[in-house]
Amino acid sequence: MSMKFVSVGIDLGNSMLKAVKEVSGKKVRVKVPNRIQYDKAINPKAKKVEFDGNTIFVGVGELNNNVQKHSRKHLLEQTFVMINELYPNESELKVDLRLGLPPIQYFNDSYKSNFASMFPVGKQFEFTIDGIAKKVTFVSLEIFVEGYSAFVSNIESIGDNKQDILSIDVGGGTTDICSFSYDYDDEMYYPNDTLTIPKGVIDYGLEIAKHFNEVENADISSKYIDSLLKNNIEEIEYKGKKYKLENYLSSIDPIVYDTTNKITNKFGELDRYIVVGVGGGYKTYNRIIKDRIASEIELDEDSQFFGNAEGYLEQFGFMVKQSSVELTENYEVRKIILTVAEKEARDTEGIFVEQGKAQGSQIVLDELKQKLVQYYGAEEEQIQISYGGER
Repeated sequence: MSMKFVSVGIDLGNSMLKAVKEVSGKKVRVKVPNRIQYDKAINPKAKKVEFDGNTIFVGVGELNNNVQKHSRKHLLEQTFVMINELYPNESELKVDLRLGLPPIQYFNDSYKSNFASMFPVGKQFEFTIDGIAKKVTFVSLEIFVEGYSAFVSNIESIGDNKQDILSIDVGGGTTDICSFSYDYDDEMYYPNDTLTIPKGVIDYGLEIAKHFNEVENADISSKYIDSLLKNNIEEIEYKGKKYKLENYLSSIDPIVYDTTNKITNKFGELDRYIVVGVGGGYKTYNRIIKDRIASEIELDEDSQFFGNAEGYLEQFGFMVKQSSVELTENYEVRKIILTVAEKEARDTEGIFVEQGKAQGSQIVLDELKQKLVQYYGAEEEQIQISYGGER
């Protein structure tokens, strides 16, 4: 009996949920608004999730944002939805799950532990999405740093530059910053320091909507403005008239300038860096602060928007190329056989195995074997792992 493993990177953003998988060297990206509704939804975009005796609708309703991500409600159900968006035709999956936290939460052991506890490894979850039964088991969980991960996913865009780099990730509820310096001995960039500021594009939408309503005697919602900003739409439409969005951007100057002051207080002036901007709110941030940036690497919209999710998927490691599980008549494990290799751009979808290049392949493969022993309750001799054709 053969068993399929998959690896996914999910960015559980405050404004938008993003997920990425890789198939035949190509990235597949999906997104769903970070919104929750408890009453029956008529919006066709709603994802009905039935789990643990409760029913919620994901993608519609009120924002489910909480900058303290480790304490946000319904993260598990939202994760189920994003996995299903990537694999809609699969009824049962074993998932290598890759998530992220803002730096200030990632480096807090208590926050990180609480976040990880929401996604227990080895437990099979049964739920339905839009009435279709699903089963998901997390075979492993890796948590990475937001902002840094977005930089990793766009590393090839840097080219031959050796100047210090500042990654600015403007998300829904936070702005995450990470600085990098080039190491001439190792010929690569290493991260230096990080910062999380609890302001993002959701805050921009609130201020712009408030300002527009005051000036135009209107009643547009911040949800509407948030949608315009994330989709780079330049006009506000209200009661049959169109208004230029840029005429109301001055309302977010205080937020943007305060954010920038916090950045420069820690890292120095922006013009000493090459800036790499990512996140759904970076374009709006950049429109106000661009005169203070001397050098910038411009990314396409998908690279900006999905940067963290792609970075979670891409960081280091090996990939399981082939896997099989032999079961007894009583459905107990008889033998598990895996073939692994270092991940390359042409690799098809599969499960990544730890941060292997820095640790050495044998250590990583031994750790993988121990995880499988623990998960399946098998003996070590029942598990065979081959690397490069040799066991």
